[in-house]
Amino acid sequence: MKEKILSVAILIAVLAFTTVNTIVLNNQIKDITDTIVSLSVEDDDAEKYAKAVYDEFKEKVKYISLTVSHDDIRDIEDCFVEMIGYLSVGDDNSAEVTKDRLTRSLEHLRRLSGFNIDAII
Repeated sequence: MKEKILSVAILIAVLAFTTVNTIVLNNQIKDITDTIVSLSVEDDDAEKYAKAVYDEFKEKVKYISLTVSHDDIRDIEDCFVEMIGYLSVGDDNSAEVTKDRLTRSLEHLRRLSGFNIDAII
């Protein structure tokens, strides 16, 4: 009987931790995505703003990297660096393209960290 109780307790704990992790990841990634979407590459302060968002991402990645593929995180970091580089030289068109790639990468990451079949496979 003790084994059954322990098994149910472990199952409940795993489901609870998974749910909390999914909610936290979803909120963190959504915050960063919303901030990137609101970034206007034509602004004079766009580079400084993008660096601030990247710093925010680097703080959150400490938690995100516990359960997310490091390849996906590396791709997102590469997009951040590329976008900041384009903004620093004033290449607004390339920065906009990279911003769109970054947004799609973040949305993909959010989708994979949620409750769906893509996250299981």
